[in-house]
Amino acid sequence: MTNDHREQKQVTITTGPIYVAPLGLWVPNDKLIITLKNPTHKKLRAQISLGLCPSPNAPVALSTSVPLSTSVDTFEVNETEINLGSFKVDPMTCLRVEKRFDNYELFDSVIRLTAFGDFEICEDSCEPICGLLEITSVVGFSGYGGGLLTALPAEMAALNQAYYYYSGLLISDPSTFVPYGDWVLCDTHCPCDSSSSSSSSDDHH
Repeated sequence: MTNDHREQKQVTITTGPIYVAPLGLWVPNDKLIITLKNPTHKKLRAQISLGLCPSPNAPVALSTSVPLSTSVDTFEVNETEINLGSFKVDPMTCLRVEKRFDNYELFDSVIRLTAFGDFEICEDSCEPICGLLEITSVVGFSGYGGGLLTALPAEMAALNQAYYYYSGLLISDPSTFVPYGDWVLCDTHCPCDSSSSSSSSDDHH
């Protein structure tokens, strides 16, 4: 019988802010995919939320006469918090969480993913390590609504219509990919804080 993992405190990790360009490899970025991998023989859990700061400007057709700015520009945008859900990941499985966005919601945006759950954290470095859940994320083009499809061979377009419309990405934007090792612990009390403080204290003796 398989039991849920309850042997250690669940932790919160985050991608930090990710800039999502309007186009990834000349197609619109309109879909987010988060992959959870459970390499253990126990059921593990994670709750995932998305912080979305939309583009400071509505999408418009760019003019070839737009002047170049030599100043430093700043754009402050309010964040919208989106709860993507709580997930139970069965032993030795991969769970994909996919969300497609409409109306240019990811156009020129900044996103930040946060996951709370059964992740293993190294006590020395406070970095995520193997042992429990592993997580990655990427943004790309779903293939929905045309776009690149008009330039694809008929066979590939048919494959997209039959498959990518429902799941996955036709093209991923590599600049948005966050591997598991790049997620950052954001718990208030990091396991390595005490060891760092102890080391610092010892240096002063």
